[in-house]
Parts: sequence; structure tokens; C-alpha cells
Amino acid sequence: MLNLLIAYGEDVWNQSPFEFGRSRVAVEYTAPEISERYRDFSEDALSELKSFPSLFVSENESSESRIGKVTEIRLRQNTIVIDFQFDETLPPLAPGTIEQLKVDLDLGNWELSRTHWAIKDENLLEILLRHRLLTIEQARRSTVFGEPPPPPAAQLAPGTYNYNQVFIVHGHDELTKLDMANFIRSLGLEPIILHLQASAGMTIIEKIEAYSNVGFAVVLYTPCDVGAKHGDLTLSPRARQNVVFEHGYLIAKLGRPRVTALVKGVVETPNDISGVIYVPLDNEGNWKEQLRVELRGAGYAV
Repeated sequence: MLNLLIAYGEDVWNQSPFEFGRSRVAVEYTAPEISERYRDFSEDALSELKSFPSLFVSENESSESRIGKVTEIRLRQNTIVIDFQFDETLPPLAPGTIEQLKVDLDLGNWELSRTHWAIKDENLLEILLRHRLLTIEQARRSTVFGEPPPPPAAQLAPGTYNYNQVFIVHGHDELTKLDMANFIRSLGLEPIILHLQASAGMTIIEKIEAYSNVGFAVVLYTPCDVGAKHGDLTLSPRARQNVVFEHGYLIAKLGRPRVTALVKGVVETPNDISGVIYVPLDNEGNWKEQLRVELRGAGYAV
């Protein structure tokens, strides 16, 4: 997820704060489901918005664009005032760069000509790295993309578990991931999301090993991919391959009672993991009580 903030004037982002009209925040050029999540500016919504990397762009790219974060959000009757800060370790983006990234950033027609604040379901770091606008080393030094220091990677003693953390496996559905993380926090627990943890030179599988020393894991099966048996013409929604792999890995490491899979919509699930219960991610939120029951069964005080 990222914030895309566009305003008129070459010097518009030279000084914090900045004021937007309420009707131009989390509404224009923002997908309906994302707008629904953020336009009421709840406490959780404001916290999430401040956690996203942000692109600060002048209308029609009349000056360089900058990368940073929204550090504070103040709600007024008809406006929203933000404080912001650029990450000085990241290079400015030359005029024309945002236009070149139009498809990657999901820019709408004439969006660069309109003062507004949109929220995009795109990974800014991946986009910048793919187009070589940023280096891995710059990303590691960044306060925007930087990561917290890693916890001790040592394995826990056999039969002991960390009951303060829950490991979350996810695909590309950012909103579902955020919903799950918020729910885990509401229980007084710490959600562990792999890409937010420091790599410290570790490979992906080493990171999974290091950060999955927990008492429980949640696996989110969301329709991020499609696939079919060779020769079939009908494609079915599937979870990302990493989700299926990590699901199996965590069952082997933690045991089946300590891993719960939640399914959003109609998604193919592995047929060779016997005895696994898949909880529907329903819109009514019934999954929350079911997950709470599973956590209690695993020894969590929730």
C-alpha cells in the first residue's frame, strides 16, 4: 500500500504542514474498497495511513517528486492537515518519472493534474527497485522502507511457545492482511508479518525459520493467483504459492492445532493436507470468534 499525494505548485512540498479538502482524501482515484476503509478516518485508519510509504508529487510533475511518510494527521471540519517528512537517504524522482510509472502506480486519467490524496494498493519499494530508481542498499538505509532490528533467531526449547506473537502468512491482498494484523493487535498480541521483519542477511526460508518461533500461525488463503490442471481451459482462483508452502511448513513446525487457515471467497485449497479446517473469512466477522477459540485452544489468554 502507498499514499500518493499530489498538490499544485513547484514549491508545494517544500514545507510541512499541508492542508487537503476532506472530499479529496481517500476518495478520488482510490479503489472503492480502499476508500471505504479510510475515508471515515478512524483511529486504526489514521495509524495505517501513517505507516504507508508516501509519494509527494506536484501537479503535472512541475518539480521533483519525493519519497517519505505522513507523520501526523489532524482532522478539521472540512479539511485534513498533515505533517510530513521526506526520507533524505532516498533520491528525488525527476519530473516525468511518475508518468512513466503510470501503470505500476495505477494512475487514473488526469490524476497528475488534480490536487488530492489517493491510496493505492501497490508496493512502492518493488516498483522503484524494478525500475532501478532505487538500490537495495538505499532501501535498507531508508526510514521509509527500513525495518526494525531482528529478534533473536534461536529456536525455543521443544514444547515451549511464544504466546505473545502470532505469525501471519499472506498473499497480495493487503486489506485482508491489515484486517488480520489489526485483529491480532486488538487481542493484545503482536502480529509477525515476514516482509516487515529485518532480513539481517538471511534468505527467505531463513527468515521464516527465525520469525516463526511462535505459538500460533494464521494462513490467509486469498484469490491472488489463478491456475488449472494442464489441459483444462477453466482457471480457478488460487492462493499465492508462498502461502501454500508456508502453510505446510508451519504445520510441520508447530503442529496442526497451532495453525489456522482462513479462506476469502472461493479459493482452491491443498487437498493433501488432511484434517485441516478452513475458516471462511466472512464479511460479518464471524471468523474472529472462531479464531479466538483456536487461539485459546493453543494456550493463548485471549
